Amino acid sequence: MYLKKLKIGDAALKFNKRKSIYMKKSAIKGTTRVRDLEFLAGEDDSITIHKEHGARLKLDVREVYFSPRLATERKRVMENVSDGEKILDMFCGIGPFPIVIAHEKNVNITAVDINEYAIKYLNENIKLNKLAPNAHITAICGDTNEVALNELKDKKFDRLIMNLPGLAPEFLDLAVSLCKDGGVIHYYEFSDGFSQGIERAQIACEKQNKEVEILNTRKVKSSSPGMWHVAIDCKVTEKK
Repeated sequence: MYLKKLKIGDAALKFNKRKSIYMKKSAIKGTTRVRDLEFLAGEDDSITIHKEHGARLKLDVREVYFSPRLATERKRVMENVSDGEKILDMFCGIGPFPIVIAHEKNVNITAVDINEYAIKYLNENIKLNKLAPNAHITAICGDTNEVALNELKDKKFDRLIMNLPGLAPEFLDLAVSLCKDGGVIHYYEFSDGFSQGIERAQIACEKQNKEVEILNTRKVKSSSPGMWHVAIDCKVTEKK
């Protein structure tokens, strides 16, 4: 079995012309969203730079989570952003959403993640990329719940990004409380459709005497047979 894996690794190395080949050894796990990897071929160097929509994203695949399959989704969100917005990425990782957005739009983004390695690479990516002239990204390492009570106390945002589909439902109440009147929440979860997420958004808003308008829904990618990584765009307003 071991020799078979090495042969597959060597073949993948020649076919992809990459410097390193790793095999997934586990599912994504833990609050830091990383997985176990096994080195197969090439150089045992897990640091790489991914290029996307004119931006460069540096990361260590052993230490952080990153999905290149969300490139289209990140561009779609960026295209809906207007200059001057204040944005919160609640689970930013290495910063693909903030970097792609700030590369094109003059915005102020607060990016939070509990993984210290993710924040390390986000800060490197801020330096690595040429952002829009008046764009600014603030990186904060910590649990979003605690950050909301401290660094984000009394702050409201025009747009919030919640790309942590496995745990995002637990943070919807917090997101609604941090959203400006008329602001937008990009909410993501794993589901077989959209009705569950829409209902969750409605309940979270109702509890805070707010209304929600569903602007858009889409299936971002397949996560398992019959299940999808879904996106629901919610406009939140105060009840009149």
